[in-house]
Amino acid sequence: MARCSYPGGVQLTEMSVVGIRTSITVFRRRAGGLKFVVVPTIHIGRPDYYRAIHERLKPCVAVVAEQYDGPSSTGYAYVAAMKLTRQRAGRDLVHQDIDYASLGVPIIFPDAVPGLEAGPNRELPRDTWLDVALLTPALAVDMALHGREWLTGRQLDIDDDSDVAMWPKFMHRKVMTERDELLIGALREIDGEFSAEDAEVAVVFGAAHMPAVVRELVAWGYRPAPGSRWLTAVDF
Repeated sequence: MARCSYPGGVQLTEMSVVGIRTSITVFRRRAGGLKFVVVPTIHIGRPDYYRAIHERLKPCVAVVAEQYDGPSSTGYAYVAAMKLTRQRAGRDLVHQDIDYASLGVPIIFPDAVPGLEAGPNRELPRDTWLDVALLTPALAVDMALHGREWLTGRQLDIDDDSDVAMWPKFMHRKVMTERDELLIGALREIDGEFSAEDAEVAVVFGAAHMPAVVRELVAWGYRPAPGSRWLTAVDF
């Protein structure tokens, strides 16, 4: 794991030749009170991966989540290319679909933008199909030519000290920095108002956003509780 922002650090995702896993970590202050359940996600995975996340959210009194958790053009292209090249991991993958409404608790979307909600049929937005058409053949050729080396050539290990950059660079501010700021702002408000409450609030966001979240929680005096839980998202 890379250099961490405080002793011990927190690993959020792990990729190996076996598969991709993500962690669930509870952050709390020594004096007690509010706990944040940090749930980094990837947006394509096994159905039981998303069911396990949903189950863990049930004890939480509120959930802070990404507004749009439907199919992305990149995720769709990866799944399509894996199926075209008969990658075993691609057989059972689905796009992220967590039934927040059934939890019966407040769901907070810090990055809410009109028109970005995933529809009930979980369809890919129409204007992103060109991305799929361009990306899928390139990914399929890469997978076919490099076999297992294609897996190990992708670095998806993320910890609290990771600096995840978007490409192209001009997208980084819009997709990463601005959304990180909105997310952290929402968590700051929750902490300011409910820090004395003996309750859990879940934070369910893409793994790339979580290093910033963990660093902020630590700055506010939170520390990870022992025994992070690991979930397998993709089984190679």
